[in-house]
Amino acid sequence: MGFAEARTIYIEGASALYRNTGLLNKAVNTLPRHAIFGCALHIHARHAFDDDAPALTLTRLQKMTAENGGLSPGRVAAQTLLLRKLGFLETRIAADRRQRILQVTDRMVAEDHRWLTVQLRSLEAFGLFSPRDDERSPGFVLAFRAASPMMPVETAAFVGRHPAIAFFIMRDGGYSMLLELLRAWQRGGSTRVGFDVAETAAAFCVSKSQMWSLLQAAARGLLTAAAPAWRTVCLSDRLLADFDRWFSDKAAELAEVAGRARALWAEQSAK
Repeated sequence: MGFAEARTIYIEGASALYRNTGLLNKAVNTLPRHAIFGCALHIHARHAFDDDAPALTLTRLQKMTAENGGLSPGRVAAQTLLLRKLGFLETRIAADRRQRILQVTDRMVAEDHRWLTVQLRSLEAFGLFSPRDDERSPGFVLAFRAASPMMPVETAAFVGRHPAIAFFIMRDGGYSMLLELLRAWQRGGSTRVGFDVAETAAAFCVSKSQMWSLLQAAARGLLTAAAPAWRTVCLSDRLLADFDRWFSDKAAELAEVAGRARALWAEQSAK
């Protein structure tokens, strides 16, 4: 296998992760949301591997996401509340009763395992990282998250190198829409693809007005309407080229994190 196969595996897998999953999209479907989700898992994982590492609290999560992603405390607090409502986080009182610990649930780890499985499958097809049997388990998720406070692809520097992709991943429903367009392109072999605004909006839990806004904004050099109501969309060469560069960079940097996670996982397994 090679680049094209790895890209196909990633596009199909990433799109399937959140299609028809309701409010799960509101937990992770933009870069800032995914960063909050990942930083919560990072703090939790570090504590799971080292009792002396601090436990997850809202204050620590706000500090980490501000330092690594520039996110405001209010945004993190609101997203944390949503994660609690979705059953990804629970609260418990710490030894210091003035403090409340945020507890990552098995459901949150299982959801991240779904995400990681897609990443590892594409890395394997690319020839960059071949997971061992034990590294395909949910337990490896914590080693992977402990290896980095934020995934490299979530950092401002990485996003800044790929402005066309940044346009989509920073907006509600944007990345899901892009993946659906790329799926159609890969399956049909043409940059001119069919698109259903209402169906896509419903599948990824965003409003039709949000989808229209995304399409209108992307019309400035990334997408072109080739039929009324955007029933046919033309993908620009610029968009496809930037996606390929983004995917290559993403795969290389995630493979590096996976290598660090492997070392940590082996160290923990030996104890």
